[in-house]
Amino acid sequence: MAQNSRQGNESSSSESVRAAALMIARYRDSLDCALGLPEWQAGIAELVNELDLPTQRQGISSMQALLTLPLESKHELVGRLFKNPPTRLKAPSARTLIKAWSITGFSLKNASLPLTKWNDLKRKLSIRLATSYRSYKNAQSYLYTKFEYIPNQAARELCRVPSRLEDCQQEGALGLLQAIDRIKPGKPFASYAFSWAHRRIRNHLMISHLPVSAPVNLVSKYSGADSDTIESSSANPLLAQSIACFQQPHIEFTDDLAKESLDLEERDENKHSPLRAAIRSDLASAVDLALNQLTPKQREVLAFRFGVLNREAIDTLQEVAKIIGISRQQVSRREKRALTQLQRIFMPLKHELA
Repeated sequence: MAQNSRQGNESSSSESVRAAALMIARYRDSLDCALGLPEWQAGIAELVNELDLPTQRQGISSMQALLTLPLESKHELVGRLFKNPPTRLKAPSARTLIKAWSITGFSLKNASLPLTKWNDLKRKLSIRLATSYRSYKNAQSYLYTKFEYIPNQAARELCRVPSRLEDCQQEGALGLLQAIDRIKPGKPFASYAFSWAHRRIRNHLMISHLPVSAPVNLVSKYSGADSDTIESSSANPLLAQSIACFQQPHIEFTDDLAKESLDLEERDENKHSPLRAAIRSDLASAVDLALNQLTPKQREVLAFRFGVLNREAIDTLQEVAKIIGISRQQVSRREKRALTQLQRIFMPLKHELA
């Protein structure tokens, strides 16, 4: 009897997960339909710039960038479009929108919409958007509660420093929310959510280990480094020095460190001051700029290849591919593009470390 009860509860829970996934998928498809209408593309581009949302970049078209936005951002964009449309839709686009948002009791026979019908359609769309958004939030809340163990488990697997565990759990929670936004009905969700949580935590750990906040002692140390010791970037000494910094712990620039640097300068005038070296080369800012222009997937590959995540650097592309869950060729492409991007950004500083 108890066993039958447990099986019934598990079946009910599974059905609830599928229903929530279906609700989110339908809401996502409706938003994507509104964002894909050709008449609104110019207006959407203006809204994207106004809201400071990610837009077209290397290897990603403007439409791809739109489709990968979080559902909250899409909701805000579509809400503005429904409230103040940049232009009146043609009949085919209006029919597509009516079907996507399941608008009932609205007939469209003419090639163009009269103003009265257009205003009625805007009102119905805004109402449908509001009700669908509430259903989406309810589904999101249910799924987050159902799978909230995932970010905690992922953080414990990846974080080696107890003081950073809470931050890693928060990053994992953001990864879980991203996975929920992209959920697909009928597909296994737990493993997919784990991959998103792991990725968020890995990127957080990698960035927190990088010396991007004026690490004057590291800049001084590597300003005289022999680039031949770093095989991955021997063609560019500045890039080599920067990648060498990847393997060092994150160091904050504090008043005590500044005082120590100045004292060192006074004790030995023949040596370059770490503070002067940092100011002259501005290497920390260059690394920060470069990282911001890499994709999360590229940063993830660099983290494993250069041993950032509290572990030894991984020598083979095949081993990195096995950990991340992609092919060796994909790892190779991401690493090559990332290093090429770093090299391009560091070129203007080529002679500053001389």
